[in-house]
Amino acid sequence: MSSSVYSLWLQPSGDIAYRLQERINKMSKQYGTPSFAPHITLLGGLKSSETELVSLTDTLVSSLSPFDVTLTKAGYSDEFYQSLFLHVEKNSMLEEVRNRVCKLFDVRDPDGYRPHLSLLYGDLSQEEKERILNITGREFYIRFPVKSIVLMQTEGPPQQWEKIDTAVFKLQ
Repeated sequence: MSSSVYSLWLQPSGDIAYRLQERINKMSKQYGTPSFAPHITLLGGLKSSETELVSLTDTLVSSLSPFDVTLTKAGYSDEFYQSLFLHVEKNSMLEEVRNRVCKLFDVRDPDGYRPHLSLLYGDLSQEEKERILNITGREFYIRFPVKSIVLMQTEGPPQQWEKIDTAVFKLQ
């Protein structure tokens, strides 16, 4: 059996998660692209064993308290998985969690971290993305609390992704 690829996600909950999911579903249906759960990737491309990843994630959350993240302006890129997204405002807590996760999982961070929440996956032209943003708007400013880290198996296309574990922050 080949080893899978895993990612660590931060996810909104409640009403905000519902509204973002609705938007993602609507856009994916409209453009014939895969739907997915709203998330901010904390770290991707992890290839350790599932047991080890669950254990490391539990270690990580044992020293974390909930913190807020703010989604700001919409943006787009040529990458399939970052076709259309919302920028995440960097804050000291998010940076701290990212630094801890890189240390714990022994990942170097050469490119710098550009946190975002994707709204649409796919290969769309720049014109199409501009047109979508003209309709949906470009300024969002949605703020939500992060209370857990989700371990996802992210091998293959999004419809095959699978939630493995949700590790809830221990410090309240």
